[in-house]
Amino acid sequence: MAEISTAIVGKNIKSIRESIGLSQKDFSILVSVSRASLIKIEAGSTGYRLNLLDGIIHFTRFSLSELSKMNFSVPDNYREKLLRIYGEDVAAGVILNQQPTLVYCIKYSLLNSQFLKEPKEIRQITKFFADKGWAFSGNSIQIALKRMASAIVIKKHESKGNTNTYSKIS
Repeated sequence: MAEISTAIVGKNIKSIRESIGLSQKDFSILVSVSRASLIKIEAGSTGYRLNLLDGIIHFTRFSLSELSKMNFSVPDNYREKLLRIYGEDVAAGVILNQQPTLVYCIKYSLLNSQFLKEPKEIRQITKFFADKGWAFSGNSIQIALKRMASAIVIKKHESKGNTNTYSKIS
């Protein structure tokens, strides 16, 4: 059997968690792993037993073999798939129906739309999220967008002094 890389498994599990828009706390509840253990797993730390992955494997429906692949990718609309599977489950349904993380909303909604084809101000982006039922502060959105320099162009507004505009890199 091939050796399992904890770094690859950890990266893939983090990718799954982010693709469903959950915090480490909420994901750890759903997969029955302590948050501290999840942090170690996602960091690729060694020294944990493989049975810690059982809850993650069961909940996500990915095998250990799949999680061990370097070229692993989470399917599109994976959050929606899990909602269909677990929507009736009291604990999972409640957590999955909560507002997703801001990173999820940016990566899987804002950047997948045509909304940022033209430059937008933070107030417009805040409204984009509000129209979907998601409430984020403009400041939180600005910070998150600045951290996504490989996907977002940030420029000073042409006519408004202290205002930036944000658009998607083509």
